[in-house]
Amino acid sequence: MTGNPDEHDDDPPGIGAVRTPRQQLRGLLGRETLSFRELREWLGLSVRRLEEELRHVERSARGRGERLWVDPPRCLACDFVFRDRQARHLHAPGRCPACRSERITEPRFRLEPR
Repeated sequence: MTGNPDEHDDDPPGIGAVRTPRQQLRGLLGRETLSFRELREWLGLSVRRLEEELRHVERSARGRGERLWVDPPRCLACDFVFRDRQARHLHAPGRCPACRSERITEPRFRLEPR
């Protein structure tokens, strides 16, 4: 990241240009930590599309000296943490493998400098 704190908020060049969902995602995650559900609501994306965008943001962040921080989902009943799940899925699972509870927290994301 360069020294410009508003780097994520720059509008694309051109009259009437609109920020892409990926640019909006980078802007949101550069400012605050948001859950998967909150990101879907803000951006209006499907689960699959948001996962694709998050994976791309994660890859491109490395080249910018940033990293995508992921707070993994956790079972509220038994405190099981889904650490290995983020390799395959970025959204919350439906059920805990340890206790079968469906009370699972949403994963949370943010961009931070390395």
